[in-house]
Amino acid sequence: MRLSRFDKAVVLAVLTLAALLSRLPALALDGHGQYAGSMGGAGLALGLGADSFFANPALLGLASRTERTFLGTIGFGDELAGHVRPFRFERPQADGSVTFMAKNLALTIESRSVLEEHVDHGSHSTYRGDKLTLLELDWAYGRGPLSLGVRAKAIATNTRSEVVVNADQLLLDYFIQSAIARYESVGELSSISFGLGLLLDYEWIAMGVMAGQFAYSTGEDPLILDNDSLLKTLSWGLSLSSPIYTASNDLHLLRIQGALDLVNLGSDEAREVRAGVALTLQLLPDWSVSLLTGYRETKYQVSNLIRFSAKDGRHSIAVAGEFAHVNLLVSYEYPTAWYVNTSAPSNSRLAVSMSVEL
Repeated sequence: MRLSRFDKAVVLAVLTLAALLSRLPALALDGHGQYAGSMGGAGLALGLGADSFFANPALLGLASRTERTFLGTIGFGDELAGHVRPFRFERPQADGSVTFMAKNLALTIESRSVLEEHVDHGSHSTYRGDKLTLLELDWAYGRGPLSLGVRAKAIATNTRSEVVVNADQLLLDYFIQSAIARYESVGELSSISFGLGLLLDYEWIAMGVMAGQFAYSTGEDPLILDNDSLLKTLSWGLSLSSPIYTASNDLHLLRIQGALDLVNLGSDEAREVRAGVALTLQLLPDWSVSLLTGYRETKYQVSNLIRFSAKDGRHSIAVAGEFAHVNLLVSYEYPTAWYVNTSAPSNSRLAVSMSVEL
């Protein structure tokens, strides 16, 4: 593929940012793609972007998928709380990811830096720093409407007990502490796991099933095949999509896509209902603007799957743009506990991300 000077400049800028920030928010570590993160994380059966297979590797087997050879994403997000002057980061998270693809095979390398447990000391703030590095291999085989995907991934964890960020040089200290400073490896938190995905796709409607972890190993433990882990990470998803083109092969001006996922069905701690909708204004086949919204809610009991509880949910809204090889997204997520005037377990969050597809 020959790239224009503009495309080459964009690719160079993204790779430079990735090298400088090193740890630049919804990626493989979260189990869903960039756009799906703004749809409540729903996307087990929805091919919404080149990174959709992060939710289900079987999406790599879609016959209608546009083949890519490279995908690079950077992003930054932070919680929003009542700030006093000068400004402080609350829980900054920076992610960077590169994926190399060949037909139905994808290799992803992702790095994440998170500063948590913020304590404000006036002239400076202290945090606990965590760095996660992921190596993930996804492969799929598709035949007709049916696709089967396999995933293998390894996660290494590094931590630092105290990270100091001075208020008078906030950005410089954050860059040094998140991208340059040394972190200690925590071997017992590192892991290797294997997952399986299934997709049944009939263009306008699709259904996906994902077992996120049927075999795993933590630290230096041997690999374990575990039925309990398989059930805890078992997820089901359904999606609906309007067609891209009309019967006369003209581009539809508007396209709507929706998804519903039931995630981690066997886990009382991580079970969630996720749903989202994307409305896309299609200007050209590779130029579009999208409005995305989604909702996710933790379900601690199976009997509550069809019940709505605002105090356990989060609502997200985002604006995204696809401009040939470049995707930009700005998203905002907040706890729905605000609707019922109850205290929320976490703050709202603002995130910005950019990706390049080749």
